[in-house]
Amino acid sequence: MQRFLAIVLLSMIGTFAQAADDAAARLNKVLLGLKSMQADFSQQTTDGKGRVIQAQTGRMSVKRPGLFRWETLKPSSQLVTTNGNDLWIYDPELLQATKQKLDHQVGNTPALLLSGDPRLLNESFVISEEQGSASEQVFLLKPRAKDALFDHLRVRFKGSQLQQMALADSLGQKTDIRFLNVKVNPALPSSLFEFTPPKGVDVIDEI
Repeated sequence: MQRFLAIVLLSMIGTFAQAADDAAARLNKVLLGLKSMQADFSQQTTDGKGRVIQAQTGRMSVKRPGLFRWETLKPSSQLVTTNGNDLWIYDPELLQATKQKLDHQVGNTPALLLSGDPRLLNESFVISEEQGSASEQVFLLKPRAKDALFDHLRVRFKGSQLQQMALADSLGQKTDIRFLNVKVNPALPSSLFEFTPPKGVDVIDEI
């Protein structure tokens, strides 16, 4: 009996591993076709009790490899952008800009899901696929790193277009990001992802 159970368990493990590999392959296929992207976004964050603690709208741009720009426009302005090496966080209302070294761990920087090398995702995440509509693909990504900043990430595509990213942390806080007016593979100049602090801005260099 024990031998039979062991065989069944090994078979199940093999099936789960194959399913994970298949999901990762399907996600890679979608992302490898996404060389660049530009979209408007609406973002809402709720606490563990479901109360809205933050709501934002803005515009984002991505260009592979490694270029990312996330500009919040309402209710206040903030820019997060990287040229693949340096990460800038600019708050025009505070006249402050912070320069950091980009954390290339996808588990700590979900933006790299779009701007990094999708073939490395399997190293950072356990990937599974969930049931979506006939025209949608939904993937669930759980970081392998114990010190990741979120517990899981759900990504929804409609064809080649990214529709939604939803993150949840271990404390129950959730962030839901919806993408609108999505442009797939537009021509984006690399200069869009460079940042030079305006005159009079206080620069905090953390590199």
